Amino acid sequence: MAKATRSSIQCCRIVLIMIWVLLAQYQIPISSISVEPKGGERSCRERERDALLSFKASIEDPSDVLSSWQTGQDCCRWRGVVCSNRTGHVVKLDLHNNFTIFNYDYNTDMINYKFRMLGGEIGPSLLAIEHLNYLNLSYNDFGHKRIPEFIGSFKNLKYLDLSYAGFGGSIPPQLGNLTKLLHLDLSFNSLESVDYVSWLPRLSSLKYLDMSEVNLSTTVDGVHALNMLPASLRVLYLFDCNLNATFSSLPLYSSNLTSLVRLNLGYNYFHGPIPDGLLRNMTSLKELGLQSNDLIGDIAELMKRLPPKIEELDLSTNNLTGSLPIRLEHMTSLRYLYLYNNSLNGHIPSGIGKLTNLRGLDLSFNNLLGIISENHFASLTRLEELYLSNNNNLTMVVDPNWIPPFKLKYVDLSSCNLGPHFPTWIRSQTDIIDLIMSNTGIVDRLPDWFWNVISSVEYLDLSLNQISGVLPSTLEFLSAAYEINLNSNQFHGGVPKLMMSLQVLDLSNNSITGTVPLSMCNQVQSLEILDLSHNRLSGQLPQCLTSRKSFRADHGDLTLIGSKLSIVSFSNNSLSGEFPLFFRSCQYLNFLDLSYNDFYGSLPIWIGKRLPQLAFLLLRSNMFSGYIPIQLAKLDYLHVLDLAHNNLSGTIAPSLVNFTAMTTVSSYGSYYVPDFISMLVVTKGQALEYYTNTIISLMSSLDLSSNCLTGKIPEEIGGLATLKNLNLSGNRLTGDIPETIGGLWSLESLDLSNNELYGEIPPTLSNLTFLSYLNLSYNNLSGVIPSGQQLQTFDDPSIYKGNNDLCGPPISKNCSGDGTTLNYPLKYEDGNEMSSFYLSMGLGFAVGLWVVIGPLLFKRTWSAAYFLFIDNIFDKIYVFMVLNWARLIANIRKK
Repeated sequence: MAKATRSSIQCCRIVLIMIWVLLAQYQIPISSISVEPKGGERSCRERERDALLSFKASIEDPSDVLSSWQTGQDCCRWRGVVCSNRTGHVVKLDLHNNFTIFNYDYNTDMINYKFRMLGGEIGPSLLAIEHLNYLNLSYNDFGHKRIPEFIGSFKNLKYLDLSYAGFGGSIPPQLGNLTKLLHLDLSFNSLESVDYVSWLPRLSSLKYLDMSEVNLSTTVDGVHALNMLPASLRVLYLFDCNLNATFSSLPLYSSNLTSLVRLNLGYNYFHGPIPDGLLRNMTSLKELGLQSNDLIGDIAELMKRLPPKIEELDLSTNNLTGSLPIRLEHMTSLRYLYLYNNSLNGHIPSGIGKLTNLRGLDLSFNNLLGIISENHFASLTRLEELYLSNNNNLTMVVDPNWIPPFKLKYVDLSSCNLGPHFPTWIRSQTDIIDLIMSNTGIVDRLPDWFWNVISSVEYLDLSLNQISGVLPSTLEFLSAAYEINLNSNQFHGGVPKLMMSLQVLDLSNNSITGTVPLSMCNQVQSLEILDLSHNRLSGQLPQCLTSRKSFRADHGDLTLIGSKLSIVSFSNNSLSGEFPLFFRSCQYLNFLDLSYNDFYGSLPIWIGKRLPQLAFLLLRSNMFSGYIPIQLAKLDYLHVLDLAHNNLSGTIAPSLVNFTAMTTVSSYGSYYVPDFISMLVVTKGQALEYYTNTIISLMSSLDLSSNCLTGKIPEEIGGLATLKNLNLSGNRLTGDIPETIGGLWSLESLDLSNNELYGEIPPTLSNLTFLSYLNLSYNNLSGVIPSGQQLQTFDDPSIYKGNNDLCGPPISKNCSGDGTTLNYPLKYEDGNEMSSFYLSMGLGFAVGLWVVIGPLLFKRTWSAAYFLFIDNIFDKIYVFMVLNWARLIANIRKK
């Protein structure tokens, strides 16, 4: 027994000696050896656990994502931490923000997404994790701080993802020390690389590189530095890197990047044609993205040079011309073909229907024409995306009984010709998520089956057709829908009950009748855009939108749960009632149009405080009364205010014409107006309807016309330097036109007609070089009409009509001092004074004449001497006396 024990001890000693020899041979520290715990799993090293806790202490974690990181716990079980089963060392740290954003509640999701972002400082304590080979910090926000240089010290790192992480500044060249790196993603930050030639080539093992939106414009010879990229690369994304150059200067055709499988150089300002040899050595290329550059040339010639097994091709938003080649049908590996927004023409070859792998096809915004039939889709069994919009001469003609081989998810056929009948093939497309068939010439009743088929729809647009029918009483079954646009059709019936997820609803320009339903009270909690304008709605808004009882007290404030609305239009109906109190809770509201209704009462003073984002306020043609609240001046982003055709009274307060957004171009705020929202502005003597966010954003207008406003025009109005339309006509304004009006240097339309303004027209008006419309008619203006510069272009006398004391071109009345005879009586403040002057002068003249001439008539010698004297001096004094007499009379008249 003892002998057996001694033998066992000797065996153990031999084993320990062998282990020691091995450790010495491979230089493995004894401290790195850990005891295998029960269950076959290794616990983390204390040193590495402390390093992770120090890292946690230095960063910001508002939602407590790292709550599992606790002192005394096994760090290998912490969230985002992975240890080696063999050594127990931390080898993987994955802290990317994995919150999913759902479109149907985008704003709420974004709040939650940002709340889960990590931030703050990344401390060097992580250097203690020497065996780290995987680091992912993507989709966080580190506040534009620089990427820590010490990351270049992780010599075992193979995977590094810092995309969408809010880093800024220059990329540290120390990243070039990561010689084992296979995957590097620095995309979509605020980074720049002054000299990426110095560190990128050292990453000789790199297979995946994404530097999208890294500014490479300051890189020395950045385009030719592409030759220095590692030959091992299989994926290269340099999307939107400011690599401004010609395509012919690209060295890729002579580089060693022959293993590239995926290449995206989109949004880089490359211009010109693609050289013949640019892509021919990339035989393995499956994805090519050259979108949003300035690529020119024939599409057929370009496609000849593409690798035959290309799977994804994006050449959108360039200047490619020509017709799609017939050989397109031989590119059978194609899965996605994006050619939108070019200048392609001709017919779509029917052979495209042979691309059995095609899943996405986008040919929109071109000049394609002809017929699309069933043959174009014959074998497209995998097609999910179909975009053919804005090819105005493209017509889809299929058999009414045709059942497509595909199940589409995303469809945009707007501005193609689909009508006059509603396309019945849609009935088979039960998986549709986005359906856009705007302006497609459909003149038909909406089929009863339609609403059941699109039960999964998220985005629906059937606008600008002549589709008729009654909207269903409820659309709640469209539970995933977030935007519905049915404007400019012939739908009738009432406003349906809507789904809670809906963010955008546009039923404008239809024949919707009745009142706004009570159900809207709950639905406005998710709505962001609501347009019910140009319908036949009547009555008052629901009490929940107008009554103070619908609000709840919250820290002494009145708020309403929900209130995400940013755009609301009820214009052109017959709605009545006072200004809706509901809007008091809509702090994100930036577009409000209640014009052409029967609203009444005073304008609430809380508009200026409660609606801080308001940029467009249109209340034209209602029955609002009382004063214009001076608190409106607190709306820093307001640059369209239309209160015309109401019963507003009082004066225009100086502070009221001090709108910040009308004084400077940069004060526009954070608003977005979709293209389907319109805004009616009366300018240049006519009602103009403005569409699209770009055009609306450039409009700046102040219209207070046709009210009962009194007093003077404030001199402060001259500070509205970006104002383009000013209309104060049809009021009772008095006083002079302020000289400061010359400060409205952006003004294009000015209407001050039908007021009681007097005095002279200020000469500064001629400084308005953009002015193309002017109306000063029917006031009490006097004096000479200024001329020069822009005013010389106004030759219509009617713009000055009704001002009897104006003179000069373009009206027929002449002014004194121009060598012509005056054709209007002199006007003094006291008319009797002038009459007395003429009477006294006449009597004096008669008496003087009788004193001189009387004696001459009775004394002949005196008369002979007198007339001789007169004959001698007559010639000398005739001209002098007559002309001076005339000058004297003229001076008297001027006075």
